[in-house]
Amino acid sequence: MPAPVIVAAAVIGALTLLRAYAAFHVPLTADEAYYWTWSLHPAFGYTDHPPMVAWLIGLGRSLGAGAGFVRLPFVLCEAIAAIAVGRAAMLLADDARAGAIAALLFALIPQTKLAIGEALPDGPYMAAWALALWGAVAVDRRPTVRNAVGLGLALVAVVLSRTFGWALAAGILAWSLERDRRRRVWPPLVLSAAIVAAGYLPFIVWNATHGWENFAFSFHTRQHFGVGPARFADISTVRFVLYAALLAAVTWFVALRKPPRLTLVAWTALPLPAALLAFSFVTSTESYWIIGPAASVALGAGIMLARAAAGWRRAVITLLAAGTAYATAAALFMTLPEFTQAGIFFRYPQLRAPLASGVYVFAPLAATVRATAARDRDAAILTDRYETAAELRWYGVDSRIVVALPQQRQWMRWHAGLPVPQHALLVTFAAPLDADPPLAAAVAAAFDHVKPLPEITLSYAGKREDVYYMVQLDGASANARTAIPSL
Repeated sequence: MPAPVIVAAAVIGALTLLRAYAAFHVPLTADEAYYWTWSLHPAFGYTDHPPMVAWLIGLGRSLGAGAGFVRLPFVLCEAIAAIAVGRAAMLLADDARAGAIAALLFALIPQTKLAIGEALPDGPYMAAWALALWGAVAVDRRPTVRNAVGLGLALVAVVLSRTFGWALAAGILAWSLERDRRRRVWPPLVLSAAIVAAGYLPFIVWNATHGWENFAFSFHTRQHFGVGPARFADISTVRFVLYAALLAAVTWFVALRKPPRLTLVAWTALPLPAALLAFSFVTSTESYWIIGPAASVALGAGIMLARAAAGWRRAVITLLAAGTAYATAAALFMTLPEFTQAGIFFRYPQLRAPLASGVYVFAPLAATVRATAARDRDAAILTDRYETAAELRWYGVDSRIVVALPQQRQWMRWHAGLPVPQHALLVTFAAPLDADPPLAAAVAAAFDHVKPLPEITLSYAGKREDVYYMVQLDGASANARTAIPSL
C-alpha cells in the first residue's frame, strides 16, 4: 500500500476515534436534541428538513442510549465522506496518491460542527455528496447497472439530507451533457434518475399530505428577505461569503485554470455557492451549507496537489491541520470535568469565549422543572421555544410548545389527543412572561390562576450561562384550547 494512503487512513482513523470519544462525553446540543425528537416519530418528512437526519439518529438509538450513540452514525459519515472523496479522486486521476491527498484534505476541513460528530443534517449531506461524486466517476469509467444503482442511491440520500442536494444532481446532469460523455453515460444515468425519483417521491407525498409543510418552511417561512447592509452585519453571512469566495478561487485554480479541466469538480462545486452568494444580499446564509461543494473541491485539490511540488502539499495540509487541531482540541476540552474547565477559565479568562459551551445547563434545568412540576400535582410542562422543549424531552421531561412557531404544528401532531391540563408549568427562556404581552394574554385567557415562580439561574464552570423563568398555571378555562391551540 502506498505511503500516502497509509498516512491518510491513519489520520482519518485517528480523527474518527477522537470525534467518537468527544461524541460520547459531551451532552447533546439543542439542535441535536430537536432532531432526536424527530427520531421518536419516524416519518418521510419533518418541518425543517428532509428525513435523513432523523433516520440516522434512529439507527444510532437502536444501538444504545446516550448522546454518543445518537452521534455515532454521524461520526461515521465524516469518515465515509473522506474515504469516498479519496476513492473518487483516485478513480478520476488513476492515481492512489491523488486519492489519499483528496481524502486527507476533506478529513482536515476545520469545521467545528464536525469535531464531535454533531447529529445534524450535515453528516449525511456530505457523506452522500461524496459517495455520489464517486458514483458519477464510476459511471463515467464503467457505465454499468451496478454503478448506476450506486449513484442513484447516493443521490437519493443527498436530496433526503438537505434540499441543497439537488444542486449536486443538477451539476452531475450538466457534466453528463458534455459532448464526449453524453452517449456513454446517459443510458445508466436514466436508471440513476429513476431511482432518485422513486426515492424522493415519499417525501413529496408527505409534503402533499401535510400542507406542503417542509417546502413552505424551506422556501418561504425560514427566509427573511430584505436588501441592506445589515445583512453583512450577520456573522454567519460574513463567514459564508468568505468561505464561498475561497471555495470559488480554489475551484478555479484546481479545476478550470488549465487542462485537463476537471469539469465534474466545477459543475458540482461552483453553482450552489454562487447562487447562495447572490442570496446573501437579501437573506441570511450559513457557511455549513457548502460542506457538500467542499467535497468536490477536495476531490479536485487532491488531484492538483498530487501533481504539484511537495512544498505546496505540505503547506496546504499544514494549514488545514492547524485549523482541525484547534477544532478537535476545543471538542476535547468540553469533555473535561467542570472543575477543570472552571480552573482553566479562572487562570486564562480569554479562553472562555472560544471554548465555553452551554450544553451542560440543560440537565439541571430539566431536574428543576421536573421537581417543580411534581409539587404542583404533576403539572404539564409548557415551553416557548422548540429548543427548550427538545432538551427537556431528551432529559425525560415532555412539554408542549405554546408559541406560534413553525415547529409548533409538528409538535402538536405528536401530542394530539392529550387532554387540556388543569395544572401546568410554563417555562420561558431569557425573559419573564410579562415581557411577551401576546403570550401573557393567551395564558391569562387559558388559565384561571397565573403565579410567577422564582427564576432559574443556570451556571457552569464558574459563570452564569442562562436564565429561565417559570410560571405556575392552574384551573384551565373553558376556552383554554382556543387561547392556546397546543393545549
